[in-house]
Amino acid sequence: MNRVSGLGSITVKRLGERFGSLAAVFEAAESDLLGVQGIGPEKARQFAAELKDARADDELDRAAKKGVKLVTWVDEGYPALLKQIADPPLVLYVAGSVEALSFPAVAVIGTRHPTVYGREVARRFGFQLAASGYTVVSGLASGIDTEAHIGAIQAKGRTVAVLGGALDCLFPKENTVLARDIVVKDGAVVSEYPFGRQPDRQTFPMRNRIVSGLCKGVLVVEAPLNSGTLITVGQALDQNRSVMAVPGRIDSPASQGCHKLLREGARLVTIVEDVIEEVQDLLTGMKRAQAKGSARTEGASAQRPEVLISAEERSVLALVENEGTPADVLVRGSGLDAGKVNALLIGLQLKRLVRLLPGGLVARRKENEEGGMRN
Repeated sequence: MNRVSGLGSITVKRLGERFGSLAAVFEAAESDLLGVQGIGPEKARQFAAELKDARADDELDRAAKKGVKLVTWVDEGYPALLKQIADPPLVLYVAGSVEALSFPAVAVIGTRHPTVYGREVARRFGFQLAASGYTVVSGLASGIDTEAHIGAIQAKGRTVAVLGGALDCLFPKENTVLARDIVVKDGAVVSEYPFGRQPDRQTFPMRNRIVSGLCKGVLVVEAPLNSGTLITVGQALDQNRSVMAVPGRIDSPASQGCHKLLREGARLVTIVEDVIEEVQDLLTGMKRAQAKGSARTEGASAQRPEVLISAEERSVLALVENEGTPADVLVRGSGLDAGKVNALLIGLQLKRLVRLLPGGLVARRKENEEGGMRN
């Protein structure tokens, strides 16, 4: 199923519920697929044709030859934290240690074009987090990601790299040696994509949900206002992960995204103890929420500080419907450019007013939904 283009985990869940088992889906006719929510005539034809020809044997053979482990979401080794997100990958292609995916982890992310300060900070936090027993997760991209991975390796700790393409299409090529070092040092290089899938503009944003999904918190070291790093921040917020940011020079464009996150409520971090404290607070909050259930008492709701939002945030929020509104509708309706709307949505997520849904939808957050950020 993972090799069928456009067939994601949410649709697969619906297919399993509709036909009683995933195996039965392969016997379903095109007309039967039409009865599943989210599958129209075009997708029904495509899915029926690809499911008919889909095979796993050759993919398993290639994995065995390359020393790659395939972990599906029904396997025992699939990381429990990742399984809790809205759209967990159907399959994880893992080079290295599968166990590394289930240790307590923190993501260290940021721009591909950092300053010298950013590189030093990312490597330092990668080192100190790994030395403290945390797995350092990042995306193996140039810049902040690379420095975080290197820092963890230098500390003789674990690090996990999540790719935006298949394992045999590693990008960037200059990090090939780093990827091998990660595997050799008891870490893992991971992808959700079948062999041969080249990275592109669609796959990189998709992998970000895995970076944050594997972790208890996300630390942003350096990020300009238009950085793709903010996509990961959005994913983390909707997964109830803690978001932290490192301040930079006030005149540095590379730190403007971090400063915006800090103004909106992200945890300010200057030393590794700040990260560890925030992650532990998040764990305590999760356990408390599980013990009490999802409903909040009127008294608890009354104690929540009033959230202040700007006029631009209010104009975008007014366009967001409870069941979800496409992001491009928000851009057209607000009259703002896409980059500005994206930045405003990050602020609204930090303030626990909206959440992202699969398919690029933005929905209002219900008052009783437990937040991962501290007010």
